[in-house]
Amino acid sequence: MAYLALALAAFCSLVLTALTVLPPAAPTDWARLNADRIYIPQGIDYRWPSYIVQVALWAGIVAALWVACNPHPPAPSPSGREREGTARRWSVVGLVTLLGFGLRVHTLTALPLIVDEIGFAARASDIFHGEQVPIFAPGHNANPSVYSWLVAGMMGLFGQNTFAIRLLPLFFGTLSIPAIYLLGRVWWSGRIGMLAAAFLATYPAHVFYSRMSLYNIVDPVFAMLALAFLAQAMWRHARRDYMLAGMMGALAQYFYHGSRLLLVLMGLLAVGCWLLAKEQEIQRKGAKGQRREEILIGLLWMVAAFGLLALPRFAPAVAGGLPLEGNREAMRLPADFFPDNTARALLAWVGQPDVSPFWLSEAPLLPWPAMLLFAAGLVCCLRQLRDVRCAVLVAAVVLTSILGGAIWTAAPLYVRYMTAVPAVALLVALGLSAISRQLSAISRYASWLGAGVMVLVFVYGVMVAWQHPAEAQARITASQRQADALAQEAAGLPENTSVMLVVPENFGEADMITIADYIAAYGRRRAIAVNRGQPARLEQQKGELSPPVTVLTAMR
Repeated sequence: MAYLALALAAFCSLVLTALTVLPPAAPTDWARLNADRIYIPQGIDYRWPSYIVQVALWAGIVAALWVACNPHPPAPSPSGREREGTARRWSVVGLVTLLGFGLRVHTLTALPLIVDEIGFAARASDIFHGEQVPIFAPGHNANPSVYSWLVAGMMGLFGQNTFAIRLLPLFFGTLSIPAIYLLGRVWWSGRIGMLAAAFLATYPAHVFYSRMSLYNIVDPVFAMLALAFLAQAMWRHARRDYMLAGMMGALAQYFYHGSRLLLVLMGLLAVGCWLLAKEQEIQRKGAKGQRREEILIGLLWMVAAFGLLALPRFAPAVAGGLPLEGNREAMRLPADFFPDNTARALLAWVGQPDVSPFWLSEAPLLPWPAMLLFAAGLVCCLRQLRDVRCAVLVAAVVLTSILGGAIWTAAPLYVRYMTAVPAVALLVALGLSAISRQLSAISRYASWLGAGVMVLVFVYGVMVAWQHPAEAQARITASQRQADALAQEAAGLPENTSVMLVVPENFGEADMITIADYIAAYGRRRAIAVNRGQPARLEQQKGELSPPVTVLTAMR
């Protein structure tokens, strides 16, 4: 039965891949401005099969893989006390998650759309208004269209507004809290999981990016689940856990290309557990090779699940001549690659300011109390590198610094460091746990100091996360507010109306394509001309547009 289900999953995966690869891919910029600064939107010649067919095939892959997970050995029944303890811990996690949700939903729609948010929302609008974009084809910045497709679903439920555009990261940002608890509990203990969840609920960077419509906050959720299932599989040897790890790892690849790091971490975890199994065999001197064979078979099931679910996502990138990460702009060696850019990337962990237009704050990536605990947890892991879990956490931090900053042209960009959120949360929890143990060993009363440190970290995180929106508001420029107001006004015009934007020469930090995307984000694509302080060309540009034409003037 399992092999039959696997064959069905392979069939659905291949058909979906063919449907994604064969049609024309979505162009990165959809349309270019001509010499007269006229923007004419282009469509995509892809009308069939519909989204229903694509989703049905994808659901077929998932359902078939789930069937292939069985038979699943029943877990030992927990005692009444264990069930009671588990229920109590999950109740606390639920309360912590509510706190995290409250911090994230606070001022969710206060800021205008910023840079990449505009691009993702514009592609979502195209999908919402009928462009039959292949779901897994390269879309905004040659990234998968999955994120924009999901945002289009939010638009269908709540309308084309900032709330709908930012609802998806809010959901996944909140879901990260119970996910990190599960990872911490599986890897170490319920206490570590609880500390990690409490930290993540109040971690200012994660809170802030959960309010922005960027896909960087989505794939860490699947990374946490993949690592939790893989660890559980390596220690329990259940096929379902192996396959769930592969499926979660594949889902992570649908979003930010930093999720490739997850494959390295899963490989390290698998190899480390393999080596530990070999050592245990030597110590037992019995059941020769049996446990290692179980691991190998389980890993093959995991690879099969990952490959079948990730194939529709990677095949279009390969067919389109894109690099493995699927983004032409993903990896660029800066002129000051070493040592300056590399140093800035590493120093982001200890306060190097963000250089991106997203963060909008002077606050460091890690608030200083959490920074100290992060350092303590990192030291603990460096001293115990033979523990595969510690090695994986250290690798996550090092590789995120390299891939998230050192090899990019501008470091650091804090949003890229969200890839390491699972490792950061666990390192903070391990650091806090280690300090608490040391204080408890000194004196019973000293243990209260550890509790005080815990409270300080969480309260300080809440304060920074709560104040951040006000600081970000102060950093939004007048031109950004003008662009947002113009975009909403233009989006409200009748459907077949072209737009003539009359703006001052210094208008806008975004280019003309972004202005066109901005209007599409709030409404739908339309022909646009932009006149930057050139009255003599105004009539000529208006003549190039299809009537009726509405002239909108930006305030100076």
